Amino acid sequence: MEPQEIQTLAMVGATTIVAAMATDAWATARDRAAELFHRRSPDRQADIEAQLDANAALVARAEDGERARGALIGLWQLELEGFLARHPDAAGDLSALAAEIQAVLPAAQQQWVQNNTARDHGVVNAVQHGAQHNYYMDATSARPPEGPAPDESQG
Repeated sequence: MEPQEIQTLAMVGATTIVAAMATDAWATARDRAAELFHRRSPDRQADIEAQLDANAALVARAEDGERARGALIGLWQLELEGFLARHPDAAGDLSALAAEIQAVLPAAQQQWVQNNTARDHGVVNAVQHGAQHNYYMDATSARPPEGPAPDESQG
């Protein structure tokens, strides 16, 4: 898998798992996430289960559950990126896990918000739950500007 694909899939998985914390969908999400890690990293299963339980407890007792979830998404994205880097064959399983959890999430948890900021001539290319192909960003497929070439002899 390409690094960008790993990051994207890890973000989808992390967002979905964390969204399920402290909801009726948590038991399903916890069991499926633990199973995903167990199949390929049985030595990490206890650690992952403890981390899932501690994070869900944090969300449950937080005054602002959404803020707690937001803080945990990055942690789980990193965890899942490392997992996918070690086990690229698990990509399909993680996609299936995310789809299964999304199907049982309460309606309020199925709404995703994405904020993107570009500064200082930066470019933001963002997509949520889909695919994006930006060929103009790839130097090997750069396209010349459209229209006639400027005449440099004119002042």
